[in-house]
Amino acid sequence: MIRYTVAALCAAACGRSQSVPDQELPGLVTEVRKADPPIDLELAARDPIELGRALARPYRTVLAAIGPHSAAVNTATTVEEAGKVVSDLSDHAQIESAEGGNYHAVYTNSADYGRETTYFDGTLFLRPRYQRWHGRDPENPEEPLALRDQYFEATAAVWDLLGPGAELGDAGRVEVAGRGARKITVRRAADPGKPAAEPIAQRKWREGRSVDAVEGEVVLDAAKGVPLLVKLAGAIGFSRDGRRFTMKVSLDTTISGLDAAAAIAPPSSDEVVATPERLREVDDRDYLLQGIAPPLRKTADGTAARPAAGIAAPTAGSAAAPAAGSAAPARPGAPAPRAKPTGGKP
Repeated sequence: MIRYTVAALCAAACGRSQSVPDQELPGLVTEVRKADPPIDLELAARDPIELGRALARPYRTVLAAIGPHSAAVNTATTVEEAGKVVSDLSDHAQIESAEGGNYHAVYTNSADYGRETTYFDGTLFLRPRYQRWHGRDPENPEEPLALRDQYFEATAAVWDLLGPGAELGDAGRVEVAGRGARKITVRRAADPGKPAAEPIAQRKWREGRSVDAVEGEVVLDAAKGVPLLVKLAGAIGFSRDGRRFTMKVSLDTTISGLDAAAAIAPPSSDEVVATPERLREVDDRDYLLQGIAPPLRKTADGTAARPAAGIAAPTAGSAAAPAAGSAAPARPGAPAPRAKPTGGKP
C-alpha cells in the first residue's frame, strides 16, 4: 500500500512540474537579471567603488545613454625592472556609431597588430589588420554588441588596476558638448586600499600589487552617469617569480561628436572574401540527431535552426569557397588561421 502511495505522489509531483511554464520558475530554469541601479553621481565624486562601477559598465550603456557619437581610447603601458624597460605597448581604439545600431570600430597597437569591425544593416564585417574583410550574419543578437564593447574595455581595465589606491575630489559641474557633467579629480590616497581577491590563478599576482602613483580626472555625464572623459596615469609595483617590477600605465578616453551621428558604410565588395559559416559536419550532425540532441546551428535571433541534410562541401571557385590563400573567418582579438595548402610543399 505504501509503495502505491509513494508512486502516486511522485506521479502527481511530476505532473505538476511539467505544467509550470519556465517563466514562472525564475532563477531555476530562466536566468534572473537584476536591473543595474543608476549611478549615484554625488557618491561617485568621493567613493572610488561607485566611480569604478560607472567606468566598468559596458560600452552599450554609454551609447544608450547619450546616443550615437565617436569614442577614442588610448593606452600606454611600460614595465620596468630595476629601472630598465622590459616591455612596452601603446594602443588606440576608435568607435564610430550611427543610428540604427550600425557602427565601425578599429583597434591598432605599437606591436603592429590590429583588428576592425563594421556592423551594417544586420551584417558583420570582420578583419584582422592587413587582411581582407569577411562578411557574415551574427551568430546571435548579442554578438555585434559584445564585439563593440571590447573596443572600450581598456577604460575599465586601467581603473581596475589603479582604483584601489585612488582618492577622489569633487571638482564641480562642467559642460561637455552642451551636456551637463561632473568633474572628478583623482590622486593617490594616503592610505591605499587592498586590491580585491582574484579568482583566476593567472591573475593572482595582482592581489599583491601596490599602487605607487595615480593621478588624473574623470568627467561623468550629470544625467546618466556615463564617462565622457577619462584621463589617468599611474604606476603599480608587483612581484613575479621572485622578481620585482614596476608597471607604468596611462589612459585617455574621450567621447566626442555628440551632435552628429557618423556615416557608416559597408566595405566595398572587392575587399570582402566569401566566408563559409559552418562546416558540412554541423549540418549532417543536426540532421542525423533530430529528436535526440538539440541542433548546433542557430538562426540570427538565437533560436535553433531547422535541421536539413548536409550539402556537398564547396569546391574551389564556388560562391561559398574562400579565395585561394585567403584567411578563414576570425573574431576580433584572435589571429586568422592559415588556409589549408592546395598542393605542393606546406
